Amino acid sequence: MRGLMRHTSLAPVFAHLNQATAHAGDAPRGSMLSRLGEYAALIIAPLNMRPTGATLVHAAFDRVEVRVSSAGNHVLLVLAAEADLAGEVFFLRSLAQQRLPAPRLIAHDLSCGLVPHAWMVLGHVSGVPLNSVGDDARLRLGARQLGRALRRMHQSVAPGFGRPRASGRWPARSWQEALGVWLAHRETRQCGAEMLGAKRIAALWKATIEHPLLECAEPRTLHGAAGPDSTLVTGTDASLHLEALVHPGALVGGEPLFDLAYGLLPRHPAAFRHGLAEGYLATGVLAAEQEERLARLRLLIHCAETLRHAEQWALAALPAQVDAELQQLG
Repeated sequence: MRGLMRHTSLAPVFAHLNQATAHAGDAPRGSMLSRLGEYAALIIAPLNMRPTGATLVHAAFDRVEVRVSSAGNHVLLVLAAEADLAGEVFFLRSLAQQRLPAPRLIAHDLSCGLVPHAWMVLGHVSGVPLNSVGDDARLRLGARQLGRALRRMHQSVAPGFGRPRASGRWPARSWQEALGVWLAHRETRQCGAEMLGAKRIAALWKATIEHPLLECAEPRTLHGAAGPDSTLVTGTDASLHLEALVHPGALVGGEPLFDLAYGLLPRHPAAFRHGLAEGYLATGVLAAEQEERLARLRLLIHCAETLRHAEQWALAALPAQVDAELQQLG
């Protein structure tokens, strides 16, 4: 009864979030937005906050974020698909155990019991994405800190490959299987066959995901989408401080060099790539076998992301890039 009364008293604070007709037919976003205010009141009520306002800050196809404010602080309410949040919850817990910079996980529910969506409540993190820092020197400094954080994070052993389900079970039996699911979700092989030709994509597969060097015996904690847009920083013109790693990708357990390869994508600014490599390698260089594994991952991820984003200038250059890299890899 007390919880119901608390929810009722909070309803006016969140009522404006309901957007019943804003995205009609746009599931699952439309489903989340149509009753977002009601869901927010139900979730926030047990936290004993005294919210003074709520602002919708992000509304993607399958993820909605609301900043909830009180007199003393802010929290971030996130609603998304169960599988996506299961991986993110694991990631946040892992970084908390390692005392690495990440949002604090205050509460979460992956069962879809309270509301018909998985959700989590995160502590507020100040800062701006590193990709909003225009100065190359500061961009390189922030990337260097990210590289060091990733190297520390990769010391943590993950329970499995890929990401967990809401039940906590990790379904992928190997790194290649988890990587294959990631590629299938992006339709990399299908799009690659159309854009690059079946013969070239088969050679790419043989040199990367099917190659023995890409086997991984012990999964480590991954970010899965390391880049300047998932790195929050604060600071003045004279300094920069890494505040948090946010928005992990679909792969949060597996081969640690995946993160470095993703961060070294050509689409990222050169200053970011240089700083990331400097920070990651500051505590020790890679062995020759790791260097080759990194090269194969970089080629595979570059193809997957280029085909996914389908920017014409990048697609035009891709066949020649693939041929040159395959020749170099032998």
